Amino acid sequence: MNTALPAINLYAVMPQIVLVSAATVVLIIGLFERFRKGIPYLSLLLLAVAGVFALNQLGRGPIAFSDTSPMMVMDDFSLVATLVFIAGAVLTVLISISYVEARSIDRGEYYALLIYAVSGMSMMAASTDLFTFFLGLEVLSISLYVLIGFEQRDAGSNEGALKYFLLGAFASGFILYGMALLYGASGSTEYEAIARTLGEERSDAVNLLLLGGLGLLLVGIGFKISMVPFHAWTPDVYQGAPTPVAAFLSTGSKAAAFVVLIRLLGSVFPGLQMEWIPLISVLAVLTIGVGNIVALVQTNLKRLLAYSSIAHAGYMLLPLMAVSPDSQDGSASIVFYLIVYTAMNLGAFGVLAVLAARGIPCATLDDLAGLGSRRPLVAAVMAVVMFSLAGIPPTAGFMAKFYLFSALVYGGYVELAVIGLLFSGVSLYYYLRVVVCMYMRPAAEVPAEPAGRLSYSGMTALCLSALAILAVGVFPSELLQLAERAVMTLP
Repeated sequence: MNTALPAINLYAVMPQIVLVSAATVVLIIGLFERFRKGIPYLSLLLLAVAGVFALNQLGRGPIAFSDTSPMMVMDDFSLVATLVFIAGAVLTVLISISYVEARSIDRGEYYALLIYAVSGMSMMAASTDLFTFFLGLEVLSISLYVLIGFEQRDAGSNEGALKYFLLGAFASGFILYGMALLYGASGSTEYEAIARTLGEERSDAVNLLLLGGLGLLLVGIGFKISMVPFHAWTPDVYQGAPTPVAAFLSTGSKAAAFVVLIRLLGSVFPGLQMEWIPLISVLAVLTIGVGNIVALVQTNLKRLLAYSSIAHAGYMLLPLMAVSPDSQDGSASIVFYLIVYTAMNLGAFGVLAVLAARGIPCATLDDLAGLGSRRPLVAAVMAVVMFSLAGIPPTAGFMAKFYLFSALVYGGYVELAVIGLLFSGVSLYYYLRVVVCMYMRPAAEVPAEPAGRLSYSGMTALCLSALAILAVGVFPSELLQLAERAVMTLP
């Protein structure tokens, strides 16, 4: 009897180890009142260390956690995703510093939970087994449940946390049931074993289990990405959550779910394309339509951005049709879009967080009246973000949509590209409405606001987001090459 233990390569999961260790250190130090002011800066430093480890592994080829049952593999795809998550967390911390102080919620566990959430996202991206995927998902979800309800004295925050918790638990149940069906069909939870089962001759019963398992996984993941009809929680949760948390939720959580979708549909379930492509196509069009049409009538800025987020989830669902082992265009366009979307949405929510931290009203469109003259730099950042979300050149949003629709056209889905373009035209109305309010509505309509400077950390995050949007819009090739390089490592 062979009792030798499998070889474990801790270097393969070093970014996750650093992230979990960093979150634990921040949590412990947060217990001491005298160190509390330095916690956000310590969090930034530790996130940077995790980013350095991920960068150091980039380009070295897939590194498996175990030689017998990989469960997690750090390839360029998961490493690029991890770097995106870390960058999003860094911007979130920067816009949080003044916000949590103003709201008296600057406790150490806030930053610790942000880092724990990033570790869960990274685990999801590196997973090659359904169990590690689910473990990462739950680490992410539990962290977000607490972060959304962090403003305990705010009824909206409590309501948002309760809704996200109840619906999140419901979605987790679907994922677990789907995992059980896939295990019943293949005898394993490993992605590779499930893919092998799909490549073999199988009975109708096994085929039914595989289809049912995939369908239930799509329901659970659809909740995380705000896919119609699993989107109803999104506007209420975004509106109730602390603004930096809403920014993090709208970017990191969505990016992690899409990374999992790319790996599952492109590497595990290409054999069922004839079944899932029509379903994803219909859901993508519905998601784009509902998000854009309902956003037209929103006056609350958080709800407007929530429906905008739903619409962008629909755009990113479209190239999944072109995801296959033979072509990487669809996967690369989604990765590129996710990176750009992270900068755009963090910039938009960052503007609201920085203004709210200073006590400047910014809940509705009317509150932005005259912002161009009152706070010209903040208004300029918001204008750049809105132009980019709308897909107007020369911003990164334009290039992201260009590559996304190009992947659809080259994949033979011209009609879906046309539908996406038409709804992009619809979105111009509500994005440009924000710019009109800032620059073409007189400031006299707005009550006097508190004097003084906005936070340096928050303004740094806003400027970084705006510069990234403009730089990628003018010079997109480097980022696109990085996205293409990342998806080339997928099996």
